[in-house]
Amino acid sequence: MKRLFLFLITIGILLTSTACWNNRDLTELSIATAFGIDRTKDGKTMVSVQIVKPSEAQAGGKEGGGGSKKGFVVVSNTADTVFGALREMLSKVNNKIFYSSSQIIVIGEDAARDGIEDFLDFTLRDHETQFKQLVIVSKGVTAKEILEQEYDLSKVPGAYLRDTVNNIEARGFSKSMMLIEVARELATEGRELCMGTVQKKGTTTDISGIAVFLMDKLVGWLDPFESRGYMFVMGRVKSTLLEVDDPQKPDKQVGIEIQKTSSERKLEWTKNGKPSFTVKIKVQGNIGEQYGGHGAMKETEILKAVTESCNNKIKREALLAIRKCQAEYKSDILGFGMKVFDDTPNYWKSIRDKWNSDFFPNIEVNVEVESKILRSGLLDKPIEVQ
Repeated sequence: MKRLFLFLITIGILLTSTACWNNRDLTELSIATAFGIDRTKDGKTMVSVQIVKPSEAQAGGKEGGGGSKKGFVVVSNTADTVFGALREMLSKVNNKIFYSSSQIIVIGEDAARDGIEDFLDFTLRDHETQFKQLVIVSKGVTAKEILEQEYDLSKVPGAYLRDTVNNIEARGFSKSMMLIEVARELATEGRELCMGTVQKKGTTTDISGIAVFLMDKLVGWLDPFESRGYMFVMGRVKSTLLEVDDPQKPDKQVGIEIQKTSSERKLEWTKNGKPSFTVKIKVQGNIGEQYGGHGAMKETEILKAVTESCNNKIKREALLAIRKCQAEYKSDILGFGMKVFDDTPNYWKSIRDKWNSDFFPNIEVNVEVESKILRSGLLDKPIEVQ
């Protein structure tokens, strides 16, 4: 009986242990590094996949240089749905496409204006989806054109785009969004979706600016400085350079390196019982460069004037972003509605359907900025040529 019991246990373990039953060798897969979604003129969906060629990518190296051949190929297919386009794409590639390796998804402008809800539905259902891949919107060109762009510094454009998006966000001129964050932001009460943009500039691409959505549809753009204003309001600027007038010589500039930011939104109520907001932005930075000044930046009055110029510039950029979203797009990407929802949920229920159309465009928003310049570097004052 003991032997029979052990035999049955052994059989049970063997039957329930799957191990690597669906393991696939990398040589049997087409490694995807980026996806593109476009809308065709007849209303169909075109999906483009950037597939890396390992031998060519390795020959050129991550920093480029060596190989003369492209390290990737872009394969496209058109169908009624994203799922259908991907399935039919198997007739154009010799190996099954490995989607989990994708670094970035580029959504074409036309597709974004039509709405991204259906595309997100597929990606969130698919078990191979990499939820940490970034999502950006192409401006003025198709997503396929962006995926086909070659770069001197990298043989793998998908990875290059991903790293560039992260770099530009740190400077405050764009916003990086992972796929899971896009889904979460679309489902968030009181805040509209926005994400980074990419456009072609000559023989390369420029990743700066923000795409503004209303519900799931693209409605417009913020330029790089409006985007930085948005990022200041949200407290997401990690490091950027502000160039302000030198108080000693107004025709010259002082470069302020911003190293730390935070923001707070305070909900207030007008006499008419309508919401209003005060945005308090705090920044810390150092003197990075001084053009043509003659006095020491450590002098109290000079430092005070530079700090005031810094405050004014940040406030101006923040208001540019706020006013454009209010007047032109009527889209609350800044999340003021979230604050109303959190503080007064019953009031929010009565206005949420009209928040973007009637309330948000008309709310009063004040911006207060407090800057602290901590250091002036190794120089007390600039070098003077004698």
